[in-house]
Amino acid sequence: MSLLKDRAVVLRRLDYSETSQVIAVFTREHGQQRLIAKGIKRGTKTRVAVGVDLLELGNVVFSQRPGKEETLSVMTEWRQEESFSHLRRDLPKLYAAQYAAEVTAQLTEVHDPHRVLFDGLIDFLRALADATAIEALIEYLKLLLKEIGLRPELSVCMSCGRGVICDAIVYFSSRQGGAICRDCEPAMVEKRRVSPEVLRLLSNAGASGLKQSGEAFDLMDYHLREIMGKAARLSAPLRAALGLVSR
Repeated sequence: MSLLKDRAVVLRRLDYSETSQVIAVFTREHGQQRLIAKGIKRGTKTRVAVGVDLLELGNVVFSQRPGKEETLSVMTEWRQEESFSHLRRDLPKLYAAQYAAEVTAQLTEVHDPHRVLFDGLIDFLRALADATAIEALIEYLKLLLKEIGLRPELSVCMSCGRGVICDAIVYFSSRQGGAICRDCEPAMVEKRRVSPEVLRLLSNAGASGLKQSGEAFDLMDYHLREIMGKAARLSAPLRAALGLVSR
């Protein structure tokens, strides 16, 4: 049995007993890991233990048996490095961070490291101290989709290859992997109409406004729902907190 050390962000947590938790962490060098933290909530006469909190950044040590990588590893040490306390003071920012954690857990594989994405997640959680929730989240989701190889192509039609970003009428198809021009749209079953301004914003070629940012998140949320085969659990609460209309 080997002991592994890494930096990690807590993506999920589940109380396993009165004193233990099962947690999913996103580590920099070892990818997503699922750990059991035995006795993590057991306090002493001088210390109250509350366990590991969601969205904490810390240094983790865990044991892993060779050939048993698919089973729960045992967390032997956790040292909190950063708690991102600003998230607890703003509901939209808290929901945006939890949404990011949820889709990251869904779309990254266990034991598959994504160092750029890990660093981007830390930057996103820190950026929420000053940036608006929706703009910071959009930037993180663009990075997430890029790192897992599913960022859509938005400058040309995925059917015919014609440039579409300046068209007055543009569609988006998650299954086709990007934009669809108005000439090819009738043949597509799965699609939704999107404004050229939103495509420019998602392509880093346009300025953001509240309306455009809301539409951009709506499109990315739709794309993630198609990829995952279900809506993110935090989608509806986040939309409500941001004042967005559900579609």
